[in-house]
Amino acid sequence: MTDQAIPRAAIVVAMPDDIDYGTADQAYGQLYAAFTAGIPVVIADFTVTTYCDCTALRRLLAVQSWAAASHAELRLAVPPTSPVRRILQITGLGQKFRLYPSAGHAAAETWIPVPRSPRS
Repeated sequence: MTDQAIPRAAIVVAMPDDIDYGTADQAYGQLYAAFTAGIPVVIADFTVTTYCDCTALRRLLAVQSWAAASHAELRLAVPPTSPVRRILQITGLGQKFRLYPSAGHAAAETWIPVPRSPRS
């Protein structure tokens, strides 16, 4: 018996350089828009983001919760040396998200195995 794989559509949303009170609505609005369009996997690409404040972190948690309630998945592309990764580690929030070193790594998991039925 072998497994087949089916693709799960995923898109990458590039996050801005800085995310704070003034830019959080626009940044996270793009993530919400992707989920409301029916995309099952959205990758928030933080590879160029060098700063995010507590507002940004709260909004990120809200997006995560909304996605989970919609049976969708939020993945974060945050390089290991990124200041954003450090903030996620310090606050303990890194454990609440699926973190990947790049958008490519996050997208590589868009294939899910589907077990084949045994033949009668």
